[in-house]
Amino acid sequence: MRLAAQMQGSRTMHLEFPALGKHAGDVRRHLKEHLATWGWLDMVDDTLLAANEVFVNAVEHGSSGASDTVSVEINCATDTLRIAITDSSHSLPDPRVASGFAVGGRGLALVAAVSDRWGAELTHDGSGGKQVWFTLSRSSTP
Repeated sequence: MRLAAQMQGSRTMHLEFPALGKHAGDVRRHLKEHLATWGWLDMVDDTLLAANEVFVNAVEHGSSGASDTVSVEINCATDTLRIAITDSSHSLPDPRVASGFAVGGRGLALVAAVSDRWGAELTHDGSGGKQVWFTLSRSSTP
């Protein structure tokens, strides 16, 4: 895992993890620590749920193995939190409607349910990857 330097007083953090599902717990732990530091504990459950779903999707569907990395960027403004997760795939997510007893297929629906907005876009840094992001706001209830 690589942690980018955080500027003094900054409410932005950039983390990189090997593309392995076992790092989902590390993502949740770092998010919870930063949310506590920034005074956003009231939003921790929804944030951790959505971030976990997007991170696991990035590992399972957007990476070719442990040699890939998945980046997590956290931006905290006064009333809005934005989490963006970047992987190396150029395939944008395709939300599905899960059948009654299906094990998977509900992750993006959960992200949509707990966040104010979410989306995905191809990166423009030449890496050929994509970024999936979501926002949560204290001024509205999803």
